[in-house]
Amino acid sequence: EFMLIGTGARATAMAEAFPAVSGDVGAPFFNPASAGKMKGTELSLAHISYIQDIRIEQFSAITKTHDFHYGISLNIGSVSDLERRADYPSQEPLGLFDQHNVTFSFFWAVPLSDRFCIGNAAKFAYEKLDLDQASALALDLGLFYTVLPQVAVGGAVRNLGTKPRFVGESFDLPREYRLGASYRTPEGSAYEGVILSADYLKPEWGNKSSKLNIGGEYDYEGLLFFRLGYHFGYDSRSIAVGGGISYKIYIFDYGYLPIKHNLGNSHRFTLRIRL
Repeated sequence: EFMLIGTGARATAMAEAFPAVSGDVGAPFFNPASAGKMKGTELSLAHISYIQDIRIEQFSAITKTHDFHYGISLNIGSVSDLERRADYPSQEPLGLFDQHNVTFSFFWAVPLSDRFCIGNAAKFAYEKLDLDQASALALDLGLFYTVLPQVAVGGAVRNLGTKPRFVGESFDLPREYRLGASYRTPEGSAYEGVILSADYLKPEWGNKSSKLNIGGEYDYEGLLFFRLGYHFGYDSRSIAVGGGISYKIYIFDYGYLPIKHNLGNSHRFTLRIRL
């Protein structure tokens, strides 16, 4: 399940409507082909404070050699002080234990033309819960197509791979299919700096019901960013908000995702460095 937690604060604030959005190192999490639209090298460090005391630290890097765009991403998550209990109710726990998870991915993208990019991500996922552990190998496949200078579409299938075996039982990876579109207002127009995006999500996890995410971003002079999004079809999430500030080669992004049913709220912080 931790393989579904998007890491970029920019994407979080836009409700993860990101298969057809490019321009930052966090975008390949949702569609590896978006890496083919990056123009230079970018690094990012991120911290996620998720529900129920889940914490995730993340590092990503992307660069290119000629027309070959490639990068890595490392996510390290943990939950501390889970209560251990027996098979019967008890007033006091028998003890405490932790959960740890790691996902490492190598992603790449190649532009086949000025408009069309393909991409792939190879991932290794590992989880340790108390004394038990499981691991899996996975692939993401993606396409990115620029229809017009201001319009793009993108699609991806995520988490194809092996079945992790945990305590003698095998489980399916949380596979999902995403199809998105984005629109950027033309330079020099009265609404320059606006991005609107949408993402149709067909999951093979949870109740497998389809979902729709929409998001938007306003870029003010390349210095300030204001973002807003909304999730449709989810039981525990709806609106998302955030923003960012840029200074020289540094961009600091923040995303806030309120979670219903008293599960807590998610805060995501990302520092991006463009070299």
